[in-house]
Amino acid sequence: MTYARVGQSLHNYGLAVDFIIVSDDGKRALWTEEEKWTRVPAIAKSLVFVWGDFESFRDFPHLGMSGGLSTRDLQKRFRPSLFQELR
Repeated sequence: MTYARVGQSLHNYGLAVDFIIVSDDGKRALWTEEEKWTRVPAIAKSLVFVWGDFESFRDFPHLGMSGGLSTRDLQKRFRPSLFQELR
């Protein structure tokens, strides 16, 4: 489900993913808000991802990486430089 229109989501540009947290045995999806749902975004933010804590709602399973560009920039065909050259 999304509230974004076409071209207004980082998903449309391959710059966002949705993830799921599973139980330790890998058999159940964990949807309750608990430590793991805040720990994963904290780690992702340290890697320059943006978590789905939007003004109007929190989208726990959403991680995006825009390289500082807005969706308006992306609509104008600007693309972020997300990777640094390896030395």
